[in-house]
Order: sequence, then C-alpha cells, then structure tokens
Amino acid sequence: MKKLFLLKADFQDASRADGKRYFCPDCVMIEGLLSYYPRLLNELEVKYVNFARPRPALVDLLGEENQSCPVLVLENGTFINDTNEIIRHLTENHKIGYSH
Repeated sequence: MKKLFLLKADFQDASRADGKRYFCPDCVMIEGLLSYYPRLLNELEVKYVNFARPRPALVDLLGEENQSCPVLVLENGTFINDTNEIIRHLTENHKIGYSH
C-alpha cells in the first residue's frame, strides 16, 4: 500500500523564538483532497509525523536527505515529494477529479 506522510498540524518551530504555532500549507492542500475524497483514506496508508527533525519514519524509508512533507511513497519504494505531482498521481491512479 502507498504511504502518504503529512506533518502534524499546529506545530512550533524550535528554530524560531516567536512561540508561534504553524501548519504546513502543502499538507493542508493534501488534507483537503483527503476530505473531498475520503475513500483515499482506505487506499493509502496516511501517516502523520512531527515537524522536528529527524523524522525517523521518513529517514528509515527514504534516507536522511528526504524528510520533506508531504511525501507519497509508492509500493516500489520510489517517492513523490512535490505537492502538485502527488495530486497528479492521485488523480491519474486513484480516479479522483482533476484540478480546475
């Protein structure tokens, strides 16, 4: 099964002293797609990871240099870490609507 990794929402960035809470805009876009097409939750293994690095689940699968989110890991071990390409893949392979 394909694995989709997203950042957990409402995180703090330890490199900033402002104490603000953040979200990942690209992950929110993918979350919206999951909301529009909830059947994807049965077709993908969705995993949420912390903002702080290292992100062990991603390091184990993709290596230290590939910890960005969102990322879709395919069954053959290749991965897509560009949001628009993830959407394109889901559109073409999971028969969801096209962006317009």
